[in-house]
Amino acid sequence: MKAVTARGAPALGRALPRAMPGKASAVWPYALIGLLVGLHLTMALWRGINWDEFWFYNQVQVVARGEWIQPLQTIHTRALIWLSSLPGNSIEHIIVARMIMMAFLAVIAAGIYATAKAFTDHRTALLSVAVYLGAGFVLQHATSFRVDPIVTAFLTAALAIAARTRLRWPSMLALGALIGMAAMVTIKMVLWVPVFAGIALWRWHDVDFDRTYPLRWVAAALVSAIMFAALYTLHSSGASPQANASATNTLSFAGGKMFGLLHSPYLAMLGKAAAISIPLALAALLAPPTVMRLQLPLGKRIALLGLWVPLLTPLFYHNSAPYVYVFLLPPVAIVSALALRVLVERYGETLVMGFIALNALAVWVVDERRVLPRQQALIEAVHKVVPEKVHYFDCCGMMGSYTKANEFLTFIGTLKYFERGHPEYVEGMANEPVPLLIDNNRNFTALFDEGDGRKFLAEDAKALGETYIRFWGDIFLAGREIEAGKAIEWNARVPGPYTVEGALAVNGIAYSDGEVLEMERGIVSLVNLGSETARLVWGQNPRRPQTMPPENYWTGF
Repeated sequence: MKAVTARGAPALGRALPRAMPGKASAVWPYALIGLLVGLHLTMALWRGINWDEFWFYNQVQVVARGEWIQPLQTIHTRALIWLSSLPGNSIEHIIVARMIMMAFLAVIAAGIYATAKAFTDHRTALLSVAVYLGAGFVLQHATSFRVDPIVTAFLTAALAIAARTRLRWPSMLALGALIGMAAMVTIKMVLWVPVFAGIALWRWHDVDFDRTYPLRWVAAALVSAIMFAALYTLHSSGASPQANASATNTLSFAGGKMFGLLHSPYLAMLGKAAAISIPLALAALLAPPTVMRLQLPLGKRIALLGLWVPLLTPLFYHNSAPYVYVFLLPPVAIVSALALRVLVERYGETLVMGFIALNALAVWVVDERRVLPRQQALIEAVHKVVPEKVHYFDCCGMMGSYTKANEFLTFIGTLKYFERGHPEYVEGMANEPVPLLIDNNRNFTALFDEGDGRKFLAEDAKALGETYIRFWGDIFLAGREIEAGKAIEWNARVPGPYTVEGALAVNGIAYSDGEVLEMERGIVSLVNLGSETARLVWGQNPRRPQTMPPENYWTGF
């Protein structure tokens, strides 16, 4: 007797449609990558701006103003000069730039996939993309507005061309052009030399040691040199001799100071890099023994290990900060695909993908989300206190459209400042009025709070200490504070309008609270006529914000 079923209902025993794709479905690797891309996008939108990002945006503003900077490692300013014309402040412009970095990240992911596909299957190549995107430092810094995503996109694209083609003329020209552009973006692209050497050796094996194949690499090198020279010439056209000399000094300094065994201040970050990138760290650790067990000629196995070499970079490269891992890890992720395949065979693809997702989500969940609003508050306060686009001193070019009057105050920047050995702050104030100082990375704190000027040359320390007073939070303005009943001689290094707070006599003329006077550079006599401390503050009655000054407005590494 036949079973009776309601109309439209499935017969007993008939398989119900699946609510979700099966474990072997092609959907899951793409879903994992989609999740990771979403995490990167949210990081780009809400993560605090790093001081490097402010500095790179400041370089864009310098070029937009028609000024010249040293041509080496600044080609990005030409492509992104339009950022300066957008509405909004520097933070909002940097977030737009981060969206451009997202596009470069997509190129990096495609390059990783295409290269890994030369050594493994489609699904494992997708996992190598996922393990890179889900690595902690990559998740935190891959969309940062720096040169690292840009140069890495060029290099991974070049690597894919080298791995997947025989370097006939079109691909050889593309390879050379990409490497030449990468060299213009940053000279640290030389750290990828072992990677390209490994791929070249692998492909030479594939073409049975064809004698013409090495010549194609020589031709690509010539193309890269021509591309670099052409871009450098165009970018530096019209630059001052000092700017071009600065490029030479950059190369000399990099060779002398950026390399040395175990001397990086970020060496300890290797441990953190592994701790917040456990899937990639595990695969990278397993990659060398996995490669050596492959049934391949020894030359090919050595070639594959060339992709692993960038992992050693923090041992000898000074500036191995967390954001550099965005640049270092693509080749490592590619060779780690071979270890990922072993892990998938042993534990299953579902577990491996889940591990990658959980690692990335753990990093994403605990990441700081309160820094960006504090940075916005500081920048908005500066715009209110000093609405004019003035020259200023700070650590990193935080104000964008204002003109930064000192160098980037990193460890390397400070080292260069002392090596040059001349009072650049005094000279800056002599060249242009510099009424604003922002102590936004505590470079000036010891000087103003404790009188400790060891971070500056003696002449600069004296001039800074005598010229600026704290106005609100970390915002300092040119001015002077005079105790009750005191009379002083003051060297006014910043000309312009000054507002009296209290009762003061300036060069024998009495001024009451709130009055504004114009001052020129030079020595002036100041006498406090009142019974309380009086101040002379640059600007026409600058108003202090009514809110509390922001603190802790940087995200640490």
